[in-house]
Amino acid sequence: MLPYILIIFFVMFWIWLEKESLNRKAFWLPLFTLVLFASFRNYRVGTDTGTYIKNFVNQLDYHYFNFRDGVELGYQLIEYFLLRITYNYFWLFFVTSFIVVFCYLYIFRKYSKDYAASVFIFITLGTYTFFFNGLRQGLAMAIFAFAIPYLITRNFYKYFLICIFASFFHTTALLMVPFYLLVNLNVKLLYKLLATFFGSLILSKYLIAYIASTNERYESYTQTSENSGGLITLAFYVVVFIIMYISSYLYKIKDREFLQILTFYSVGVVFMIPVALLESNPSGPQRLLPYFTWVLALILPYLYKKINNKYIYIISFFFALIYFYLTTSRFSNLTPYTINPIFEIF
Repeated sequence: MLPYILIIFFVMFWIWLEKESLNRKAFWLPLFTLVLFASFRNYRVGTDTGTYIKNFVNQLDYHYFNFRDGVELGYQLIEYFLLRITYNYFWLFFVTSFIVVFCYLYIFRKYSKDYAASVFIFITLGTYTFFFNGLRQGLAMAIFAFAIPYLITRNFYKYFLICIFASFFHTTALLMVPFYLLVNLNVKLLYKLLATFFGSLILSKYLIAYIASTNERYESYTQTSENSGGLITLAFYVVVFIIMYISSYLYKIKDREFLQILTFYSVGVVFMIPVALLESNPSGPQRLLPYFTWVLALILPYLYKKINNKYIYIISFFFALIYFYLTTSRFSNLTPYTINPIFEIF
């Protein structure tokens, strides 16, 4: 667990240092620090990582590379071109993690009200480590992040095209298209939440069946999970939504961009409640949840600025660290962090 904590403090220290000394948002050093940390890891770090590096470990000749119908073309092209060059899975991790981290940091630097807070939330809430397991979906989510500005400005065509492009890495990105219409519907948030909940209640079972039908590896998604569908994690994000909604009401926040992103987060979390109640395998349909929860890295910094209370900032800081420690040390086989054997010195 210590390597993860050290990475957080180094990245945050450098962002603070560059802000204080040069009055700019540090980008490249935090980017490559996070990219290299993800790239140097052993394939045993992350429950699903072994499935992604199989062709590299087996040293598959690229002439025999089989483009499979059940795996998205965008990811397969990355794997194919890398196999033409090397069998070291470090480069698969490097290329994919560069895409993921670059997309998020770019969005934070351009749109966040507090860049440092956004990066901190990005890491501690698990968006950064998500692709350590769900690599293809992690790529799709990161690309989808570029669609959020067009959700705010109501540019459906660009939003739609980004969703299409992201779906070349994971088909779940297509499920984000209806949320554009829902978020921009000209009705009160309460009505949107009710429509989302009951719509999900009716459609979630069919959604899970559809996802399972697209690939035999997803068949387990329809099975009942002993983990009760990850209800604890979902409950946490529901509580966060309630706190943010109350705060926005108390502080009379009328900023349209903030409200649009908050609405997107809210309908996404509410949409997942019926899915969780089905007690489906949390490694399946509930992986849709991070498509919505990463925007907390944009929402919370705005709220911190608006509330302007250092005690809330400090409490949130320690709470996020505790959450990061618990989720990283207990789930997804992220600990212990070990490095790729080719980089071992001793």
